[in-house]
Amino acid sequence: MTNMEFGTVGNWIDGAERTTGATFEILNPATEAAIGEVAVATPDDVEAAIAAADAAADTWADFDPVERSQLLGRFADRIRANVSRLARTETLEMGRSLGASEAQAGKTAQYFDYYGGIADKIEGETIPIHGDSDVLDYTIREPYGVTAHVVPWNAALVLTARSVAPALAAGNTVVAKAPERAPLSMLTLAEIATEAGIPDGVFNVVTGGEARTGRQLTDDDRVAHIEFTGSTETGREVMKTAAEHITPVHLELGGKSPNVVFPDADLTRAAADSAKAFWNTGQTCFAPTRIFVHEDVSDSFTDMLVEAVEEMDVGPGIDGNTIGPLIDAAALDRVESFVESALADGATLLTGGARLDRDGYFYEPTLLADVADDAPVSCTEIFGPVVTVSEFGSESEAVSRANDTEYGLYGLVWTTDVSRAHRMARKLEAGTVLINEYLFASQQAPSGGYKKSGIGRAKGQQALENYTQTKNVVVSITDE
Repeated sequence: MTNMEFGTVGNWIDGAERTTGATFEILNPATEAAIGEVAVATPDDVEAAIAAADAAADTWADFDPVERSQLLGRFADRIRANVSRLARTETLEMGRSLGASEAQAGKTAQYFDYYGGIADKIEGETIPIHGDSDVLDYTIREPYGVTAHVVPWNAALVLTARSVAPALAAGNTVVAKAPERAPLSMLTLAEIATEAGIPDGVFNVVTGGEARTGRQLTDDDRVAHIEFTGSTETGREVMKTAAEHITPVHLELGGKSPNVVFPDADLTRAAADSAKAFWNTGQTCFAPTRIFVHEDVSDSFTDMLVEAVEEMDVGPGIDGNTIGPLIDAAALDRVESFVESALADGATLLTGGARLDRDGYFYEPTLLADVADDAPVSCTEIFGPVVTVSEFGSESEAVSRANDTEYGLYGLVWTTDVSRAHRMARKLEAGTVLINEYLFASQQAPSGGYKKSGIGRAKGQQALENYTQTKNVVVSITDE
């Protein structure tokens, strides 16, 4: 037994912990020290998880929806009782500010509250068949059965809840793949689910460690729906595998979101909120990392933005610092490479631009100007604390440049002109457009991507479309 804080943690299968193979260490990215070790899911473990979910599928689907609703509510209550534990776990394994992790853990409970409240309200329709009064036509919304969920490390708790809650509410069972670099929080969540009374086999978690875990999950005929959040490149592979089995998928993929600041904007608020692009150390798919500011206010806005960024404190999230470390050494090297390449190509460094000389994978929040729209730093999802600032002259130019990307998750607009706000909302190619607001996130509001940022929608009632299939029933009601 190790003396690390979390010890050895196994897969969570059929309501119990299971460790059958090798283990791998989980490092605290703020210190580079091991905080625990996690079992590597073997092929037998993945098979056991799928089999458990498959065996539980009919029983869970047949639960009285009111009872299913009550169980999800009880799960939400247990999450709230464990907010401190969950937040500390997520901060230690991925580096985020402890206060932000506490907010994320609270939001996790809200997802199960929300979808628990919907579980007994998933309804079909009665279809009027014109010209045939002797036929009753109605629809039923039924669960798929076993659903696979591949969740990223950058917000494991919330992103697990975002897909698992509607899946369970609709009567599906779940096999989730914990992210390799930060699996502890999801494994803890599954344990809490069992404590809350979620039946064995309904919510199973297998670990990563090797790519074959995800491939085995998505390549199994018993898996009836696939949920994937992650990079566009991996999303393509998931979709190819799903196509082989004709399995429906929901994909939320990469982003490179624009942030457009018009001259009539509240510049003080715009600068303060634009600095929030560095939340989670920039490791957020929808972060507005491309700022376009009107030339008339460029200097004043940029000065405010630089000041806001330089006020951020960088350090271990567990100590309450605003900006924590990147997830690992490879991520740190990647960020450094992008910044150095941009500077070599003539970019202007407004602030930041260096590693911190200390243990851990820390990089300063970095603002770059004088960067071409087609430069790698402008086009690629860096997934780190790097934001570019560019000037524009007209609304049409802002729209064209904002949309000049293969991604389309978020768009952010700052203006007090109501007509312009609505024009921009229509013209920006993004699943979510925020006006005079950033970091708004609600479980009630749908989200998803345009273009190569994904397929389908998460959150809100639209998420239930991912986890229910419609059956049409036609009944003859003639007396003959």
